[in-house]
Amino acid sequence: MATFRFRAAAALDLRRREEQEAILARSLAEARFREVHDALEAERRRRETAQQTLVHVERQGSDVDTVLWHRNWIVRLAANIDHLVRELEARAREVKAADRVWRDARKRRLALERMRELALQRFQKDELRQEMKSMDELARIRFAMPDSWRT
Repeated sequence: MATFRFRAAAALDLRRREEQEAILARSLAEARFREVHDALEAERRRRETAQQTLVHVERQGSDVDTVLWHRNWIVRLAANIDHLVRELEARAREVKAADRVWRDARKRRLALERMRELALQRFQKDELRQEMKSMDELARIRFAMPDSWRT
């Protein structure tokens, strides 16, 4: 009996490695996206706290310098938020690109795996056909020469 050998096994291994690398790249891009997202949410909470503090300071009747300091603080936090929003958009594009690369790698791997499965099915059918031929030949010989088997 012959053993099954897929000719494109090396290509299939390469496609599997490419897919694993693409999954890793996608995971890293998603992690960077989450980091920026978390930083953005934290900065938004700080701005909200700063705005509430400003309202409290204004109600207490603080001096102009304190009020201006708080307003400048809020402006700086708003600038940080704008920067983080742009950064988040860039990270989202990276995730989308990495996802596209992973999907393409997955499609190529699946196509080769389908080719392998079809080749294996053809191989198994050929093996069965050969076995049936051998069995038929043995039966034909046994039927054609019944006395030679009884010794």
